[in-house]
Amino acid sequence: LKALYPSIEVIGWSTDDNYYVANFQHDGFSTKVWLDTQGHWMMKQTDWQVMDEVPEAVYHPFSFGPYSTDEVLDVTYIEFPQQKAQVVILIGEDNAPTQYQLFYLTNGELTNARNVTDMSNILGASTFL
Repeated sequence: LKALYPSIEVIGWSTDDNYYVANFQHDGFSTKVWLDTQGHWMMKQTDWQVMDEVPEAVYHPFSFGPYSTDEVLDVTYIEFPQQKAQVVILIGEDNAPTQYQLFYLTNGELTNARNVTDMSNILGASTFL
């Protein structure tokens, strides 16, 4: 982990399936990095929280798409060593407990929309790894 991010101070460690997860602040954002048991980087999540950091190629399809009237609850940027990066937007409806995750490639392609209302660990290893 220090080879990837020499200047960070790890806030904490946890496990997710067969992966070690480091939690820390990086460039002002809450960040998590998944490492396998050999210490290889498998996934990085940066919690952008709001739409400010979202690439224009994602922002426009979301803003003019069918989910644009829903409230944005969280925005997470997911990076991988061997897969394309994704922007995951968590949305909810006013006065309703229903929540959806929208998975966009950074080119703006919506690849998945799923109801996560009753799910836990919705961005963990079981979703991506």
